[in-house]
Amino acid sequence: MAPATAISCAVVKCGGGGGPRQPRVSAPPRQQGHAAAAASLEQLLLLPRWSPPSSPLSFARPAAERVAARRARAAAVAMEVVEDATPPAAGAVLLAGAQSRHAIFRDELVRRAFYAAEAAHRGQMRASGDPYLQHCVETAALLAELGAGPAVVAAGLLHDTVDDAGLGYGSLSVQFGAGVADLVKGVSNLSHLSKLARRNDTASRVDEADKLRTVFLAMEDARAVLIKLADRLHNMRTLDSLPKVKQQCFAKETLEIFAPLANQLGILNWKEQLENLCFKYLYPELYEELSSNLLEFYNQDMIAAAIRRLEQALQVRGLCYHTILGRNKSMYSIYSKMARKKLDMDEIYDIHGVRVILDNKADCFTTLEIVHHLWPRIPGKFKDYINSPKPNGYQSLHTVVLSEETLPLEIQIRTRDMHLQAEFGIAAHWRYKEAVRNCCSSVPEMVEWVRWVVTWQCETLHIDHPSSLTHGAPPRAICSCSSQSDDCPFSYSKRCDHSGPILVILLENEKMSVQEFPQNSTVLDLLKRTSSYDMQLRLRLNCHVVHNLNQELKMGDVVELIPSAQCNPGAGGYAREFHQMYDHRLTVSQS
Repeated sequence: MAPATAISCAVVKCGGGGGPRQPRVSAPPRQQGHAAAAASLEQLLLLPRWSPPSSPLSFARPAAERVAARRARAAAVAMEVVEDATPPAAGAVLLAGAQSRHAIFRDELVRRAFYAAEAAHRGQMRASGDPYLQHCVETAALLAELGAGPAVVAAGLLHDTVDDAGLGYGSLSVQFGAGVADLVKGVSNLSHLSKLARRNDTASRVDEADKLRTVFLAMEDARAVLIKLADRLHNMRTLDSLPKVKQQCFAKETLEIFAPLANQLGILNWKEQLENLCFKYLYPELYEELSSNLLEFYNQDMIAAAIRRLEQALQVRGLCYHTILGRNKSMYSIYSKMARKKLDMDEIYDIHGVRVILDNKADCFTTLEIVHHLWPRIPGKFKDYINSPKPNGYQSLHTVVLSEETLPLEIQIRTRDMHLQAEFGIAAHWRYKEAVRNCCSSVPEMVEWVRWVVTWQCETLHIDHPSSLTHGAPPRAICSCSSQSDDCPFSYSKRCDHSGPILVILLENEKMSVQEFPQNSTVLDLLKRTSSYDMQLRLRLNCHVVHNLNQELKMGDVVELIPSAQCNPGAGGYAREFHQMYDHRLTVSQS
C-alpha cells in the first residue's frame, strides 16, 4: 500500500478535459518509437490520454447570487415540456455522439432526461472550459457500458441537477417518476457524505473509511452507488484542470473509499481504472518510473505467441471458446504487490497474462489440463476461484506457467458468465439484455448478492478472515423476476437485516466521524459516548429535532450535536452540507 501522505483537502468541483473515452485494447505493438510506446502504455494501463489544464478554477459569484440563479433556472426547467425539447447545437452534438455509442440514448425516457439536464446545466462550465453537460453525458455513458436500463442512465444524466442546478425532487418525480427521482436524490446524499468525509480527511483513517463504505451501501439503493462510482470515475479521468493539491485530495479519497467500493461491488474494470488514476496523481514520480520500466519489461510478442499456441491446441481438442486475449495487469496492482511483498518487477509472476473465455465450467477444467500440457507449471501458483469464489463473487481458474522465453505467464480461464461478473460485478445481470435468451441461473444469485454483501459486511466488521462465508456456496436464489425489470421488488432494495453493529454518522464540533453501536442502541447511548455529554445540546437526527432520547438508531443515521447557544444550526460548513441532503430545493454544492 502506498505510504500515507499529508494532504490539505479543499473542496472544489472536479472537472477536466472531458474528452471522448479512449477505447480499451489488449495488444499494443512493441517497437513503434517513443510516441507510439507512450500511446501503447496509456492503453495498456486502461487510462485515458490527458490534456493540459486550460483554465484556473473560478468562484466568480457570491453564494446568494448563485442560489438565486439556480432557483430561476430550476423554475424554468420545471416548466419546460421536455418531451419535444430541442437542445442548442452543442447539446445536439453531445446527444448525437452519445446515441452513436449507445443505443439506449435513443430511449424516450433517456432523451427527456438529456433535455432536462441540458436546460438545467445550460451555461455551466467545468474548470477545463468544457460544458458541464458533457460530464453528465459521460457519466451516463459509463452506466450504459455496464448495460444499465433507461431509469439508471436517465438518473446518470440528471445526477447533478439537484446539487448544481437547484432542481427539486418533486419536479424530477413529476417529470421522470419516483424511481428516477429517488436515484438522483440518493446520489446527491452520497455526494454530500463524500464532501463531508473529504473535509474531515476520513480517507486517512482506514477503519473509518471501511465503515463509511458500508454506510454507503446500506443507506442507498445499490444503483445510486453505481451512479456515484461512474460520476467519480469520469471526474478522475478529467482531473488535470485542478490544482495539484486538489487533485491529490480527490485521489486520496478515491483510493481509500471509492476504489475499494468498486471492488466490493465486483466491478473490477472500474476499480483498476480508479486505482491507476489515483496512483498517477498521488505518486507521480513512482508512476512515471514504473511506466518506463513496464514499457521495457512487457513482452507483447510472447503474449501473441502464447495465444496462437493455445488457440491451435483448443481447436485440435474440438473445444469452442468465445475469445482468447492478452490480459494486462493494472499499474497500481503491480506497484502494490511490489511494495507489499518487497519484490522486483521480474519477480511478479502475473504481469504477463492470457485470458480464455469459454462456454461452460467443464470446458474450463479441460482447458486447464491443456494449458498444463503445453507449458510447465510453476508450483504453488494455481488458484481455483470457480469452486472457491472470492467474497465479491469473482470466479475463475488462475495458473502460472513458464513460457518459451522462460518468463512467468499467468493464464486465467473462465466462462462468459463468470467474465461478465468479474468485469461488471453487481451490474453483470444487466448485460444479459444484449442476448435474446432466458435469465440465466446466476442472475437471481447476483440480485441476492447485492443484499447479502451489505449484511455480510455488517456482520464481519471485526473479523479479519470471516468464517461466515462458505466457499463454493452461492447466495440463495430468491427472485423469479426478469433480470431486465426495473420493478422487481427484490432487485435493489436497500436493507441491512443483520445482527451486527449499527453505523451512525456523527457531526460534532464541525467534525464528522462514523460511530459504531450495538443493535438497539439509542440516541442517549450515542450522547453518553460524546465529549459534549455534559453540555446543553440540541440534537437532530436526520435533520429532525430529537425529542425522545430513547429513540433507536438505525444504520446510516446522521446525528448532529448542536450547542444550545448556537442560534443558527446551519451556520457551520458541516451542518450546512448535511442540511442540503434533506433540502434539495435550495442546495448549493461544489463537490
